[in-house]
Amino acid sequence: MIRCQRTSRSGFTLIELLVVIAIIAILIGLLLPAVQKVREAAARMSCSNNLKQLALACHNYASANNDAFPALFDASSGGNWGSGNPCKGQVFVSLLPYIEQANVYNSFGTPLNLQTAGTNIGHRATLKTLTCPSDPTYGTGLGENDWASGCYVANFQVFGNPNAGDVGATNGLGTANLKSTFTDGTSNTIAFGEMYAQRPGHWTLWAHGSWNYSWCPAFAVGSSAGANYSSGFDSGQTGQVGPNSKFVNVSPSIYTNSNSYANLTVGMHTGNMNVSLCDGSVRSLSSGLSGQTWWFALTPANGDLLGSDW
Repeated sequence: MIRCQRTSRSGFTLIELLVVIAIIAILIGLLLPAVQKVREAAARMSCSNNLKQLALACHNYASANNDAFPALFDASSGGNWGSGNPCKGQVFVSLLPYIEQANVYNSFGTPLNLQTAGTNIGHRATLKTLTCPSDPTYGTGLGENDWASGCYVANFQVFGNPNAGDVGATNGLGTANLKSTFTDGTSNTIAFGEMYAQRPGHWTLWAHGSWNYSWCPAFAVGSSAGANYSSGFDSGQTGQVGPNSKFVNVSPSIYTNSNSYANLTVGMHTGNMNVSLCDGSVRSLSSGLSGQTWWFALTPANGDLLGSDW
């Protein structure tokens, strides 16, 4: 009788196992940056889409209001000056019906009241359209006293009234109009930019009014000539205007080191910042943009010529 001999096979040797592990580690190392780039590209696209919706909402609002853009904050009816009184409007609240958020808009009541108590009040609504996926400070979206945060801020030079002077109670009432305001061109004027939801001791609260600019979703608060305003800001903080108001590309940790950045817009997308322009388009601005070009793009009627870096 002939017996068949079975040949035994040994497992991987230690060296072979180490080689396999090393190859897997190399593949993972190559794959992770690619995954991160894809995620960032998706986040940038989502952010751009949000800003696009806001810009188009302004034009839809203008179509229904004799070509006028909404005011940053309208306290002309007695005003919600931190007292719970009704107001006529606030830029992001005014745009709610034009970004398919009519129910949130209606929750503020008639006339609008940004500080009405109650679980259903609109300022507690966390809205995807107002959220940048790249903002590491956003968290749950609920900031101070359950006011909802946003990641986008309105250009005071457009939606406010820079010529009203350093009077926080009235300079939020802008009167921008497509027929007369943008003599420098709507495609050359920034409407909205990005800002971290949480800043030094403050949050960017999307439904807040200009009774306190440290919490109001606005930037470039000051005169069109570049003079800082201080009224309406917390102690130790002022609005940033002029060429020094250019956005920063930093991690949130810089806010723990210096309040000088507290009211600056922030580029959240790897050296770039998304902005929406007053013609309804969206643009990605490089961190290499000069401060002068940045400021020229904020003022709608100063007769400025944008630099070649625009």
